[in-house]
Amino acid sequence: MLKLACIPAFNEEKAIGEVIKKSLMYVDEVVVCDDGSSDQTSEIAKKAGAHVIRHKKNLGKGAAMKTLFDYSKEMDADIIITIDGDGQFLPEEIPRLMEPIIKGKSDIIIGYRFDDQSEMPSYRKIGNKILDKFTSLAAELPYRDTQGGFRAYSKTAISSIKITTSGFGVDSEILIDASKKGLRISEEKVTVIYNTGGNTSTKGPVSHSKEVIGSILEIIAINHPLRYLGLPGICLIVIGIIVGIFVLITFNETRYFSIPFTLVSIFTAIIGILMLLMSVVLFSISATSRRNY
Repeated sequence: MLKLACIPAFNEEKAIGEVIKKSLMYVDEVVVCDDGSSDQTSEIAKKAGAHVIRHKKNLGKGAAMKTLFDYSKEMDADIIITIDGDGQFLPEEIPRLMEPIIKGKSDIIIGYRFDDQSEMPSYRKIGNKILDKFTSLAAELPYRDTQGGFRAYSKTAISSIKITTSGFGVDSEILIDASKKGLRISEEKVTVIYNTGGNTSTKGPVSHSKEVIGSILEIIAINHPLRYLGLPGICLIVIGIIVGIFVLITFNETRYFSIPFTLVSIFTAIIGILMLLMSVVLFSISATSRRNY
């Protein structure tokens, strides 16, 4: 049974060496995707014993994860563990995440971080809850932590999951895709160290959240266009018609023609029509994609 630890990394020279050395105690190989780092991440990772795949420029976490999944498929890996290179997670807990896969109980195990939130910064608590809610909108997922990077994947999951986003929305995209394909997903409590002595995020909380939400909204629009674009579009068309009727009734009774209400009626109806047409196009694309999958 080939077990790989996969680490997407960007400027992680301070902690990645130790993460690799500890991870090698529990897996057959550690592979690092250096996503265009400007520091010594690649050199330190190689010295620590990892196989390093380097992107010439920073493409985003999703692109790094796609590279790691592609490598795992080429190696015909049976289990992969994804773990961040910043030292937040403990490689000693890798066996606990792999166990449900080895026993045939799960295809994906999410490292759940939030049983003890006492050390988590407040902005991260709020941000993660918001991102979890958006992810649940896309696929009605029941999981409590959709953004954690410490996970285990079975051979079935490795071969089934399709990664299209290049940014931080990849963690949500993977779970949404896996849920649609009927993969078995479970959660396992893991330890998180928030004070690692370095920066545990390559982006600020606002830009990180904006990127993830943008990716999730794109997935929502593609997967549920009639619900989230079509129905609102119909509502806007109805509102536009009602406002237009109000303008005509007012003009008929008072001979007063309201230009502002007329503009509201026209623009509301136009936006509604565009949303409805867009939902139909996206629905057709999504249906065609499902048939060809």
